[in-house]
Amino acid sequence: MKQRTEGPPIIVFRGVSKRFKGLQVLRGIDLEVMPSEITGIIGPDGSGKSTLLKICSGVLSFEGRAEFMGTDLGKECERIKDRLSYMPQGIGQNLYMELSVEENIDFFAAIKDVPPGRRDPLKDRLLEATGLAPFRRRLARHLSGGMKQKLGICCSLVSGPEVLLLDEPSTGIDPLSRRQLWEILNDFVARSGTTVLLGTSYMDEAERCHAVVFLEAGGVIFSGHPEELMEREKGLEEAFFEMLLGGRELPVQEIPFSARVNGGDPAAISVEGVSKYFDSFKALDGIELSIGQGEVFGLLGPNGAGKTTLIKCMIGLLRPDSGTITVTGLRPGSPELKQKIGYMSQTFSLYGDLSVRENIELYGTLYGVKGAELRERMGWVLDVSGLTGMERTIVKRLPLGMKQRLALGCATLNLPAVLFLDEPTSGVDPVARRSFWQFIRRLSERLGMTVIVTTHNLVEADFCDRIAIMNEGRVIALDSPENLKAAFRESQGEVYELYPESPLEGGLFTSRGISVTPFGRRYHLWKKGLREEEIKAVLDSTGTACHYLRRIRPPMEDVFIFFLQRRG
Repeated sequence: MKQRTEGPPIIVFRGVSKRFKGLQVLRGIDLEVMPSEITGIIGPDGSGKSTLLKICSGVLSFEGRAEFMGTDLGKECERIKDRLSYMPQGIGQNLYMELSVEENIDFFAAIKDVPPGRRDPLKDRLLEATGLAPFRRRLARHLSGGMKQKLGICCSLVSGPEVLLLDEPSTGIDPLSRRQLWEILNDFVARSGTTVLLGTSYMDEAERCHAVVFLEAGGVIFSGHPEELMEREKGLEEAFFEMLLGGRELPVQEIPFSARVNGGDPAAISVEGVSKYFDSFKALDGIELSIGQGEVFGLLGPNGAGKTTLIKCMIGLLRPDSGTITVTGLRPGSPELKQKIGYMSQTFSLYGDLSVRENIELYGTLYGVKGAELRERMGWVLDVSGLTGMERTIVKRLPLGMKQRLALGCATLNLPAVLFLDEPTSGVDPVARRSFWQFIRRLSERLGMTVIVTTHNLVEADFCDRIAIMNEGRVIALDSPENLKAAFRESQGEVYELYPESPLEGGLFTSRGISVTPFGRRYHLWKKGLREEEIKAVLDSTGTACHYLRRIRPPMEDVFIFFLQRRG
């Protein structure tokens, strides 16, 4: 194991366990969290991530021994609370919706007795860093999901905590906001020595952490630096699945239907000059798209780019103010089309107070699937959802991953020619996400189903045949993921990953016009015409040694932000 940050650990667990009404949630956790690092907690739904963070915050009892900066969390948990901030899971869960942006920050500062002289400069810095400065007086309830999460981070950091606990802080927010969140976290670690403990379902975020802890069934299966695994594996996600599955592959859900669901027209969807207004706000601005039969097509863009509005126009929930749309040759809203499409919405797909069976039967009624055909497809939906034998379970009691798989199964109950999925994997753990995408690809390959999917997880862009990047109601880039990455390289140069033996000095590369993005202990570097020899010369000039320097494929996050800045 490589040398970790000097100094004693800031949080120590020894044999920590936790039960809820007989259910073992954590099992004998041994863990050390080092100071001035970002430590990521990774694991499937139900693995114990949120429980571990709550114990660290002093709000849950437990068995075993846990110390926070030498304080016994089992006996003196109140002593630590002025030294940390905790942001719970869920968009806006730590905010007061009837207070403005500035009032929320001031309130959290008052709770921690932060004097105005220290509060105001830090508040201004946080508002500028998050892009919230123009919205100081806007009520929290009027913010987008991404803005709420950024405000939550501001409220958590305004007291200048020694330790920051974040539970899924970037779920449901766009890639640009995620980049801003990580810039803030890296800045606080570098400037103030803040220690961050972060639960996340994004494996690309785990790679950004200085250390990671993999949980499975309440136990630790790995604790250390991401680089320890990535030296032996293609990437951290592959390493995670190798440990989790022991070399086995995730079971592939078979599709027991042979009929092709697409039609003869090569274009499943045609969008010509579509615009849509909400009062004076132009949500869609002359959209032109042609999506082929059987294509898996991704829509990417920041919050408010128009992705959901475009999907609602395609399925007939909204009517464009100008332009035309055809789906399988039919106009949106037509009775014939309703039987040929499936839709999984961003916020509402299942009835939480109904059972699993009742939800499937309801969708069957809506799609006109009944009798023996419904019984056959119900068995299939239960199988792909992993819910066989749980037909009477009330849906709101299911883990998020199972809910999403059930929602996907219900949306495909009628074997639609075109399937619309609006952020289907938001908040879903890595295992459920991979299973989800395997199923989507099988629908396309086996049945010829056309799939339109929106996502904020840019790793998923590589699973699509083509992607459209949207911003301010317009399509600003459209091509395959590989071609978009090639366009980035052509304009910005090759991307290199540098893993130095010590943190880089500020401005070491940026002063030479080289773009730098921190990635935990590693850095991504790029510039038009940049070569490995130039990077090594810069390192040699300052006596900076490195573990490795290698050329990598441009991360989709950098490609995405490049197109936003160039054409947005």
